[in-house]
Amino acid sequence: MASKKTIDLLLQRFGGATPELLDRVLTPYRLKITNIAIEGNDRPSTAAFKASVPNDVWTIFEEGTTGKVVPQSHVEGTAPWKELIKGRIRSSIPGEIEGELYFDGARFREAIKVVKVGDYLEVDPFGVTSKIESALTEAALFTKAQQLGFAVIRMPENVAKHVGTQNYYDFKLERNGIVYRVELKSLWGTDTTKARLIHTVTKGDGGGKNSARKDRQIWHTSSCRFQDQDIFAVAMWLRTGRIVDFAFSLSASSDDHPKWGLPRVPKFPEHVTQNPPISDPPADPWTMDLNEVCARVDAWRAQHHKSRKKP
Repeated sequence: MASKKTIDLLLQRFGGATPELLDRVLTPYRLKITNIAIEGNDRPSTAAFKASVPNDVWTIFEEGTTGKVVPQSHVEGTAPWKELIKGRIRSSIPGEIEGELYFDGARFREAIKVVKVGDYLEVDPFGVTSKIESALTEAALFTKAQQLGFAVIRMPENVAKHVGTQNYYDFKLERNGIVYRVELKSLWGTDTTKARLIHTVTKGDGGGKNSARKDRQIWHTSSCRFQDQDIFAVAMWLRTGRIVDFAFSLSASSDDHPKWGLPRVPKFPEHVTQNPPISDPPADPWTMDLNEVCARVDAWRAQHHKSRKKP
């Protein structure tokens, strides 16, 4: 439950807003599945389903509306949030919807064994879930680092060229005079066994909003570059249902460090592969310990400093 101070501040900030509007924006619809039918389906990666619409839902669902199916044990109990399968509404009448459950290929075949009558289709009415998730993961990482004794700075998204140098990472952590640059990413929503290490592509002269900058950067592929951060942090919420869980990796190539490094793009070796796997639980090259990944950065820097000193 948000504090009264927070709610009052939001209502003051957005003149005319009411607690009811906040509820409508922030609370997902949850439609309880009453029937699942796999037999006779001519599409191998879908199953038909029906769900009941609770009385407090104040809209009719248009055909094509999508959502995520989450466990009954989460909605009605204390189990963590988890996406079991995706759902698409095909028709809607008062009190009930019909639709299809879907995933692609092998993932559907595994998911349909798990999803059951009684689970819920969760629909985000105004598309705020991803924005809230992103903001909460940033706040959680900020807090985790502070609790470990780091001074934490959230880097600005964009720096005007007359102000200074544009930074291409999200957080700067400092402890005992040592600075670590951290880029925060997420799991890949369509396959949560993998990270999503992507960046905006700027080719040729730099392009886009930073094209006029003297310090503009150029990415030749949509994968992140190793040089832009010291640490990759990946939010594990889509897998664990806990916004405070992260996997961390050294931003270096596995060619340079076979144990701690990540695979590089063959054609563009300065870039990391954009969907490297993360085991469950995370293991080398990943760790869930922020102190551990910082120690790896320290060792990596010391190794490179020593190699540069060699005649």
